[in-house]
Amino acid sequence: MNQHAINVPLDNHPVFVSLGMTILDEIRFSHQSTVYDVPGGSGLFAVLGARLFKPNPQTTDVGCIVAAGCDLPKPLLSLLQSWQLTLLALHDADKPCTRGLLEYLDDGFGGRTFSYVTTPLRPSTIQLGDSGLLYAKSFHFLAVPEDLESQVSTLLRLRKEQSITERPLIVWEPAPLGCDSVNLTKHLEACALVDVFSPNHIELDHLVNGKSEAEVEFSLSTIEAQAKRFIEAGIGLSQEGLAVIRSGYNGALILSNNSNAEWLPAYYSKGADKVVDATGAGNAFLGAFAVALQETDDPKEAGLRGAVAASYAIEQFGLPALTASTSISGELWNGSDVLLRLQDLKARATKA
Repeated sequence: MNQHAINVPLDNHPVFVSLGMTILDEIRFSHQSTVYDVPGGSGLFAVLGARLFKPNPQTTDVGCIVAAGCDLPKPLLSLLQSWQLTLLALHDADKPCTRGLLEYLDDGFGGRTFSYVTTPLRPSTIQLGDSGLLYAKSFHFLAVPEDLESQVSTLLRLRKEQSITERPLIVWEPAPLGCDSVNLTKHLEACALVDVFSPNHIELDHLVNGKSEAEVEFSLSTIEAQAKRFIEAGIGLSQEGLAVIRSGYNGALILSNNSNAEWLPAYYSKGADKVVDATGAGNAFLGAFAVALQETDDPKEAGLRGAVAASYAIEQFGLPALTASTSISGELWNGSDVLLRLQDLKARATKA
């Protein structure tokens, strides 16, 4: 596999890198035209969340790994270059890019199915080699427990070989397909390797109670009790890690051994007109959360920034539009100022 770096100063050490995937989606609807090559994937949306709070001249603080095939669309590469990230592109000349099929079953976007139509190309820590991304202060993984253990072990070994003594912040988003009660013990054990464990509330319920056809009922007390099982098992080497349970328009729960359960609001409420597609919201939340937690050491601040990041992921299919800063205005995403949106959410959270 050929790899080359873009916008990567040799001495640049990002604050955030995602080992999630980049996926090009074909989206089919029941009563409107199909759209093609919509950029997505857990890695791309996590990078978006981190980048939203890293405007110029901090853009290269965000590391992005794109595991691409021979047919990576030039518009996507140009888009990522316009974000001025620390960008590492991994090209496999013998395979196509990872593509998915997303089918909406009704006009209200209530039901949907997803499947891969090509063999997934997944970035891995071994591909960081001796790049500056190896020095990142935090890493985001979407993985089953066995893969997480392998990836983290390799990451720490490579960092040790480069005499990087500081341990990075590890954020784990469990892979949805692995979230089942038969895998609960493996997830509980793997939490010792990470600093932040973050399923959504449905994945959390599947881990504790198993998958079923019945819809998971939202309950504050139930989610808190389920999350507490992971806290009691131990998140992090010193058992001081965080459980962050993302719950869509119901907000997010933050829980640790050092604090009581705290619920933070989502930016958009149920049925909000500006919500188009929830794909990528949780990934974006975690990218912003990881960056903010390092900067502030304040889980509440990190959670509020995560909620703002999620709001930008769901206003369209794919990624939001960036308007570069000018002499009279900072950069805008979908025509709005990220910090003003954060200020608005903080005001609402204070009143709640």
